Parts: sequence; structure tokens; C-alpha cells
Amino acid sequence: MSSSDRPHLRRRTLLAAAAGALVAPAFAGSPAHAAVPKVYIDPGHGGTDPGAGANGLQEKNLTLAISLQARDILLGYGGVEVRMSRTSDITRSLAYRTDDANAWGANLFVSVHINSGGGTGFESYRYTAPGSGDIALHNALHPRVLAGMRSIGSVTDRGQKSANFHVLRETTMPAVLTENLFIDTLADANLLKRADFITAVARGHAQGIAAYLGLGGTTPPAYSTIVDNATAGRFTASGNWSSSAYSSQRYGTEYRFADPVLASDSAWFKVNIPAAGNYRVDVWYPADPGYNSAAPHVVATASGNQTVHVDQRSGGGAWRSIGTFNLAAGDRDLVGVSRWTSAPGYVIADAVRVTRV
Repeated sequence: MSSSDRPHLRRRTLLAAAAGALVAPAFAGSPAHAAVPKVYIDPGHGGTDPGAGANGLQEKNLTLAISLQARDILLGYGGVEVRMSRTSDITRSLAYRTDDANAWGANLFVSVHINSGGGTGFESYRYTAPGSGDIALHNALHPRVLAGMRSIGSVTDRGQKSANFHVLRETTMPAVLTENLFIDTLADANLLKRADFITAVARGHAQGIAAYLGLGGTTPPAYSTIVDNATAGRFTASGNWSSSAYSSQRYGTEYRFADPVLASDSAWFKVNIPAAGNYRVDVWYPADPGYNSAAPHVVATASGNQTVHVDQRSGGGAWRSIGTFNLAAGDRDLVGVSRWTSAPGYVIADAVRVTRV
């Protein structure tokens, strides 16, 4: 966390009045609200603000990786909406993050950061004048993130703290900021470099939020993750793949397309598989009569690559299963969309979803 989020004097205005209404811990352990709860996840820093950096790591990349996985795990519970301040490496001001959460009507706000300054371990923060919802969210989140970390390695508990940070003060809903180890301490950095540790941290965040909201107990659902063609550090393609927002059936803001050719030139989606096992792979693409009738999708399974051809002329704008595969654990290029086909029409790469079954 950098010096751009130092304490300020001005208080947020709504929290105290909301303690008995919007932010009271009515979510935790109580019947579900009539409205679907809205969760706002804020990956710290991004774009021109990299945050802290050391040991070959950058804070902005780690916070995004944790937040994207936490979002996907949380959505697996069902009965919840999730919005993020960013889903790629873009610049967001502090005011944008809190204004966006407030305007959306979020029921809780969690900001994800990585510490620096030569310490070690995990700590988390709520506002200096907290409402009951802040306290309840903090009490649900902190021990579950810590437990997730300790399932991988030895981590010091630096405790639950309070601070006058902008994102805690200016939000109008319960808010917690997490500081997930020290990027400039070698032992902490070595943990942060592990894909299984990042997944454990993400699951701890999702588990704590779910516990606060009363979403089916405290055990996260089976692993599921989504990788979009715009997900930072998770998609690679050559310059032959162009971007388009032409079709309204796209998964996110854009998708990639390329002419077919008798050469591989695959666009790859990188996926972290937390444990070996059977996983269903779904793909999302916009459909069009001018797109490819046999687009090759390559899955890097535990026993070698397997190719499934997808007719992208129809069935778009929704998740479509291409099969269940036995996958090895690890973070790697997992699903590729190849240009190697004799069928005419653009080959499309948009998004993939991988779910343990």
C-alpha cells in the first residue's frame, strides 16, 4: 500500500446514521434480504499507480489476482452480486472507488492490498469510528483470510486494526481493508509468488464475505474461475488477433478475433488450478453466421493436449461446455483457441470458465 492512501481529516457522512439500518450485521446469520446483497471488491492500485514493489512482484498485480479469484469463488455461492473497482490493469482514483461503490448501493466494501515497510504477516483495517456493520464484517473476514494463508504457510497475525483511510472513511457501507503480507520481506514474497497461496487468500476473502452475508455457511463452493480476454496477465495472443466490441453477445468489453490459417497461433487463457482433479471447461463467445464453424479449442490436460472444435456460428452469448477434463494442479496456459482450421470465418476468443466437478 502506497502513501497515496494516508489518513485524512474529513469523515464519511453516512456510516454512523446507518449503524441501525443499512449496515447493522443483519446479514450475518440472519434470513436473506429480499434484495440480493451487493459486494464491492476493490483491488488496490493499478495502471499508473503500481503500489509497492519488491522481490520481482508488484502490488497492483497481486491485488488484482486475489480479487478476481475472490469474486469468482464468491459468485459460486449464488444469491450475491459482485462489482469490482477494476478488472484489469487500469488507473482508478480513490474517489472513483468509493463513489462507484456508493452509487451502486453496495452492501459491503472490501479493499485488497499488499503491505510494505519491512514487516511480516497479515493485518486488516476498519474505520476509526466504526459502525456495527464494520465490526461484524471485520470479525468475519480477518480470521478466515488468516486461516486461508496458514493452510499454505506460517503467517504472523498482526491483528485487526483501525485507520482513517479514504476507502474506509468515504464509503457508506461496512468496509474493511486487508494488507496481505509484506512484498519487501523475502519470506512473505515467496508465499505471494505461489499460485496456491494466492488462491487460498482469495478463498479466505470470499469465505469471510460469505459468512458475514450468511451465504450457505462458511465453506466455499467447489472451485470455479473465469478468465476473460482482458484479464490482466491471464490472456496472451499474437498481433494477428484483433479486438472488437461489435457483438453485444461478448462476455466483457471486447473479444478477440483472427482469420483461420493452417498454423496454430493460439490465443491462450491462463488458469490457476488449485488441485488435481476433474474440471468442466466452458467457453463464452459471441456468435455470428460469419464466424468459424470448427474453431479449435485446445485444453492442456494432465495427459496431454486435447482439442475440441466449436461451431461459433450459433449458441453464443452464454456459457457452453466443451467437456470435462482431468487437470493437473498449477498456474499455466490452460485453454487455447487455435487458428488452425480449414473452415472459413473468424475464429473467436472471448472468455473461459473452469469449474471443479
